[in-house]
Amino acid sequence: MAHLDHLGLGWPDVREGNQGKVHPGADDNASGVAVLLDLARVMLAEGPRARPVLFAVTSGEEAGLLGARHLLAGMAEDSLPASCVNLDTVGRLGQGKLLVIGGGSAKEWPYIFMGAGYVTGVQSSMVSEDLDSSDQVACLERGVPAVQLFSGANDDYHRPSDTADKLDIDGMVGIAEVTHEIVGYLAERVDPLSSQLAGASAAEQGTAAHARAGGRTVS
Repeated sequence: MAHLDHLGLGWPDVREGNQGKVHPGADDNASGVAVLLDLARVMLAEGPRARPVLFAVTSGEEAGLLGARHLLAGMAEDSLPASCVNLDTVGRLGQGKLLVIGGGSAKEWPYIFMGAGYVTGVQSSMVSEDLDSSDQVACLERGVPAVQLFSGANDDYHRPSDTADKLDIDGMVGIAEVTHEIVGYLAERVDPLSSQLAGASAAEQGTAAHARAGGRTVS
């Protein structure tokens, strides 16, 4: 998932002095859409997976996750995705770590990202704060384990100075490789993630209970 919209001429989050100025939104979130499109191109060429992969590009995120919530509201309980990876503001990685927001929604997330970091060389860090500002929240509200990938805060956030010349293209390639590893793994995983959200499905709760009872699991 990634969101298309930004602030246009400032709405709905214009900062003082920037009224009426164009907000390009290169990092937030043209960067996420670019990574999603490239990932879709690569995975389509690879052929079908055990699970179908849905690439969802939404609008209305800046106005309150309108597109993502509309998408999830139109899905029946038995057709919800097994998990979600949301690409929002991934264009300024630099020498930092890839931040993962929402990693507490399933117990497997930290291990999945550790594995992806080992394969790609791009290290990640789980953000413990309960941030709720992006489209993955629409999935969490429906009990779907979901994370947001985020390259970190910068001074150009929601300002006209968020321009394409400041993007770290090599960093975006690295994030695309990490996302490819993660989505590829999730698309081949038979069992659901062990959800740590309220309202997790019976199957997910059963998997977690089996693990607590000493059943054999693999991470």
